[in-house]
Amino acid sequence: MAEFSEQSEELAPKPEELKPDGGPAPHPEEAEVAKEVAPEPEKKLIKLSEPSKELAIRLLGKVGLKDRITGVQMTPRGEDAEGAECLIFSLEEAVGFLKMYEKSLSERNDVIFFLNPNYLKEWVGETLGDQELAQAIEEKIRQGSRYGERVLPIKGLMEQRLRQCKEIVGEETGA
Repeated sequence: MAEFSEQSEELAPKPEELKPDGGPAPHPEEAEVAKEVAPEPEKKLIKLSEPSKELAIRLLGKVGLKDRITGVQMTPRGEDAEGAECLIFSLEEAVGFLKMYEKSLSERNDVIFFLNPNYLKEWVGETLGDQELAQAIEEKIRQGSRYGERVLPIKGLMEQRLRQCKEIVGEETGA
């Protein structure tokens, strides 16, 4: 298991706002005009800046038992709902857990995968030390009112960060 230094990361700049096509977000006045023209406002994607090599290595590692986060896999059966705790030790495992939630939606089965978005934000920021990702998760939490509206965009952010980390560490190792 990887041990992390107590060294704190410098606060990362706020995530850059981008349109879904990857271009910069319009000026606020232009955005108001676009809202009047389009029936639904465009959802903005957040592009995370590239993490440092140290942060990438930390995010690809695993934390110890006391630093893990817990998700819940539930099978509702009336009043006798069954639940199982799922211990999550890494960013990659958290992404996998959220993928299971997404998969359960598409298969329309009666299994629910729940990972508290607020706990996830704290875990990413405090335990893993990725302040930028934690800020982006916080923004997605504020944008959604239901669990699925929050967790699916959060999963996308986490997948983006995981890809970035793998690219950085892959370049370093020549993989």
